[in-house]
Amino acid sequence: MPRGNRKNGPHKNKWRKSYKKRHLLMQKLARGRIQELIEFANQTHSDDPKLANRYVTIARNIAMGTKVAIPASLKRYICHNCKELLVPGRNMRFRIHNKKHYGTYISVTCLSCDHISRYIVKGRARREKEVKVDEKSKNAYNSN
Repeated sequence: MPRGNRKNGPHKNKWRKSYKKRHLLMQKLARGRIQELIEFANQTHSDDPKLANRYVTIARNIAMGTKVAIPASLKRYICHNCKELLVPGRNMRFRIHNKKHYGTYISVTCLSCDHISRYIVKGRARREKEVKVDEKSKNAYNSN
C-alpha cells in the first residue's frame, strides 16, 4: 500500500472525521468574517466608498473560497451587476410595488450601474375562485 494513500488505509475513517471537523470550523469562521467585513463596509462607506467596496470584495472572495453562502439579508446590499455595496440614499434607490397579478415586491436600483433587482415580499394574491356547480351535472350524478 502506498504511504500517502489515506483514503484506502486503515485510518480512512479517522482522516475523514478530522477533515470534516476542520472543514466545519473553517466554514464557521468564514461566516463570522464575512459578516464582520460587510458591517465594516457599512460603517466606512460614508467616509471612504472605495474601502467599503474593497471590504465587500474580500468578503465575496472568502465566501467563494470556502464555499459558504453569503446570508440573504447581507446579499441584498450587494449589487448583482457591479458588486458594490448598496447604501440607501447614496447609491441605491428602492421602491415598493404592488401589482395585482404579481403581488408585492421591492425593486432595488443601483445608481452606479443602473441595475434593477426585484425581491418578492408577498407572493401572488390568492384569488378566491367561485365554484360554479352545474345543476345538470349535479342531477346527473345523483340520478346514477
